[in-house]
Amino acid sequence: MNGKMLAAILGIALLSGCTSTKTSPERHAYYFVSHKSNFVGGNFTSSVSQNYRLNVPQFRELYAQGKADRSAGRTAAEASEYAQSIRDQLRKEASTDHAFSGNASDKWTSEMEDKDAILFGNELAATYLDGYNGVQ
Repeated sequence: MNGKMLAAILGIALLSGCTSTKTSPERHAYYFVSHKSNFVGGNFTSSVSQNYRLNVPQFRELYAQGKADRSAGRTAAEASEYAQSIRDQLRKEASTDHAFSGNASDKWTSEMEDKDAILFGNELAATYLDGYNGVQ
């Protein structure tokens, strides 16, 4: 019995040490960049860590906006409506800017794939709602 109890306690201790230390915006940004399609072609590759670093500020901004809307008295229905408008807007207008670091004048914009635009909209909307609801 002592061996089983010790194994259970050790398992609980191990699992409790694996809890996430990332904030809501960081979790949603990481989920987006790790699940979106990567553009890879020719001499260009996509870096998850670089994309994460570039996307986190936008997710933090929406989280802060959700907190501000809550303190300003926006209702839950209005917050849900705003989150849906984020999803809808990204489905219509999502584009990605690309550039080669060797030639700054060689830049182009491409439309984001539908599944990536939906993923991006869902994660941004969820971040806004986390801010509104006070989810850390």
